[in-house]
Amino acid sequence: MQKRSSFIFIFGDSGVSPVIGVILMLLLIILLAGITVTSVYGDGFADSLSKAPMAVIEVESVEGGVPMPNHYSYGQNYVILIHKGGDPLQTASTKIIIAGEGNAYIGVVGNGNQPMDGNVLIKYDDLTTDRKNSPYASNNPDILDGIWSAGEKLVLNGRDSVIGNGPTSVHVALNGMTNTSDNYGLRENSIITIKVFDSKSNKIIAELKHEVTPAQ
Repeated sequence: MQKRSSFIFIFGDSGVSPVIGVILMLLLIILLAGITVTSVYGDGFADSLSKAPMAVIEVESVEGGVPMPNHYSYGQNYVILIHKGGDPLQTASTKIIIAGEGNAYIGVVGNGNQPMDGNVLIKYDDLTTDRKNSPYASNNPDILDGIWSAGEKLVLNGRDSVIGNGPTSVHVALNGMTNTSDNYGLRENSIITIKVFDSKSNKIIAELKHEVTPAQ
């Protein structure tokens, strides 16, 4: 008859106590780490983990030109985007960046400065009418309710920035210089890049490229 071996483990107080102590210590470290992350990063950390809205954005048209040599005005520059479907976008938390060849006015208009050609970087902090030139609202009746929904257009113009020295939500840099009038022209027949971001999650919603058609 085959004998079976039996193993009996006996834990005394001296063995159990250290194990429980280590487990409690690990749990305490994990808890403290979570509290530290939350206190240091706050809402920004939570926002970075949030999901960006998903929407299909397309370019309907881009037209414009630079002042020299064809004497285009900044007001003749238009970028028209259309929301083709997906999640509605909150205008207060949607920002747009446009990059490409173009022109901007360095310094304050009327103080002897001149428009200059170069690489322009155009940033719209949001899509609301706040801190923008008044025609922006009349150009964008679709989004005055604060939501950019499927089927609705967004119209951006080279003169969307606030006129004068007041605070603006449209910022234009030329060759890295930020001391511009924040108006812009886009080089005709060049290719520009348009990026649409969700500012809450800081994630990109759409990235588009399009040729600039000379303004009529």
